[in-house]
Amino acid sequence: MIPITKRFLLVDDDPLSNYITKIILKKSIDGVHINEFTIPEDGLEFIKSEPSQNPPDGKTILFLDINMPTMSGWEYLEEFELFDASIKEKYNIYILSSSLDPSDINRAKANPLVIDYIEKPLNKETLLKIFG
Repeated sequence: MIPITKRFLLVDDDPLSNYITKIILKKSIDGVHINEFTIPEDGLEFIKSEPSQNPPDGKTILFLDINMPTMSGWEYLEEFELFDASIKEKYNIYILSSSLDPSDINRAKANPLVIDYIEKPLNKETLLKIFG
């Protein structure tokens, strides 16, 4: 197990993808806390209404899908950008997507809010890369 305690926020309209991500996180990280949202707008509301829920031992990792029916990951990032800096600084955002479109990958890497682009499914090797 990776010896850290982290909080994760999953925003993906696919319940199966969220399930797989949760299993990998729980098997790889002790003391992991996960909130998941299949409706992106609900994820934004959670961030707005729960700023005090952030852990004292580090930032919350947000895994964000790109292709969702009600709001794309790009639209989600536009809304997130409007939050107060005191909220934004508590999150590290990773795009977690099955898209292999080079324009999506490049757009994610060019966005200052996004730490990196990760291809689904999440795996333990990727977590080790993220957390060193």
